[in-house]
Amino acid sequence: MKDNVLLRINKLVEEKKIDEAQFELLKLGPEFLENPEYLYLRSKVFFYFRLYYLAIDMLLISLEFGQNDKIYNLIAEIYSILGNKELSKKLLDSNLRASSINSLKNEMSGIYRKKI
Repeated sequence: MKDNVLLRINKLVEEKKIDEAQFELLKLGPEFLENPEYLYLRSKVFFYFRLYYLAIDMLLISLEFGQNDKIYNLIAEIYSILGNKELSKKLLDSNLRASSINSLKNEMSGIYRKKI
């Protein structure tokens, strides 16, 4: 069921029905807070509204629960928009992205880290 809900929300985002997608995301319960796809979709909504730093925070949190190229690609896109082309390039390079993300998380205060 979780996957169906998230697929439906993803379709809304792809169709640029961002207000509807945001409404559907807000209806989901706390069981989604550690779901990387849910967190990614939340970040896409933030990105659409140009809330870039909120989107970055959400994406960094999602990486704690699952790693996916689309997450790295969106972070890279945001940093490119913000003018940090060097970091953007590192995030797109599969050999550099893990160390770049860890460095970024160490520099940013308040980023949630999953206890392993």
